[in-house]
Amino acid sequence: MKKNILITFTALFCLFTTSFSQENDSVSAYFKPVIHLEYLYGRVDNPVKIEDHANSQYGKISILNETGRQENSYFKHYKNPFVGISFLVGYLGNKDVFGSTIGIYPQWTYHFIQKKSLSWDINLGSGFAFFTRPFDKVTNPDNKLIGSHFSNITDISTSVVFRFHPKILVRTGVGLIHVSNGHTAIPNIGLNDLTVRLGMIYKPGELVGLKMPKPQRYEQDSIWRKSIGVSVGRHELAYTTYPVDGPTYHIYSVMGYISKQVSPINEIKFGINYSYYRGYHTLIVHDEMYDYFKFFRSSVISLQIGHEFLMNHFGFVTDIGLKVVDPIYRNFFLKYDETPSGWFKQYVTGRLGFEIYPYKNAFSGKKLSLGMYIKTNLFQADFVEYNMTYTF
Repeated sequence: MKKNILITFTALFCLFTTSFSQENDSVSAYFKPVIHLEYLYGRVDNPVKIEDHANSQYGKISILNETGRQENSYFKHYKNPFVGISFLVGYLGNKDVFGSTIGIYPQWTYHFIQKKSLSWDINLGSGFAFFTRPFDKVTNPDNKLIGSHFSNITDISTSVVFRFHPKILVRTGVGLIHVSNGHTAIPNIGLNDLTVRLGMIYKPGELVGLKMPKPQRYEQDSIWRKSIGVSVGRHELAYTTYPVDGPTYHIYSVMGYISKQVSPINEIKFGINYSYYRGYHTLIVHDEMYDYFKFFRSSVISLQIGHEFLMNHFGFVTDIGLKVVDPIYRNFFLKYDETPSGWFKQYVTGRLGFEIYPYKNAFSGKKLSLGMYIKTNLFQADFVEYNMTYTF
């Protein structure tokens, strides 16, 4: 499972970071990189007090490309972000408990209030990270945050940029790093690190030897389409922190949607999702919870509303759903949870992830897509889902 996560994320990053290759005219335009170097300083919180727990420190390099320079660029609809890839290396404050991390993820950067010597930017990135010291009940029981070597990482930051030279700029700001493995291994409280940042930006100019292909013009598909999909996921049947080292179980899903492009880059969808949890069925049989309808009571049925940002052969999807059927999660895992969030978890499900379109692009009426998502109950991770969808 962990290898599959790594392979899938790597494929997504390659497609995402090369998607801006249609940015430039093949006759006159070249790759125009922007290089960010940053130092990050923060502190990782852990439920268990750790001796010699110091502050976290990270080094980050981002290689971005200026988009929207050509007339047909679909990035003009996204307000011309700088798009590229980031690499992060971090020490998390205690090498014996938390170890260190290495992250890789696509990044978008927006610049605002651009004046001669001053500007402001917002940076968004999400991908995967490798941790050298995850939780282990024998050798590392004090790390209650991350239970696996591979996890998702999300990096959001904002900075003030000072221009002292046309090619060299200084930036300082704050940001949040969030890490979660999607409930594929317990514990999974998640790592949150609020950091202060100091760095520089280097603009070497156009790299003349690297021409980019000419962009294509896409027509908006304006009719309602139908989509059918299947997916598989896997998770540990457990609470957030216990029991650990338990078995993992598959989740199988089928879904049906109707969808429509409401603008050149925005698609909305409405549908229904059915999921069968193998772990729920095992729990029902083991605890003799029900005599009848065991298969149905191992299921979750939800009504979904979704949105997708369309980006050539790539899409960013967010879904929110109303759970109509979910007996085990409500009656077993939330039995004693009387908090407001516990009530919402009974009924609200979410899905956040990526789609890639290997044949036709995301703007096509008929298309096949492969996706990877984090499935949640409200905001709490449930499992990592891999899906295939056909739209016609």
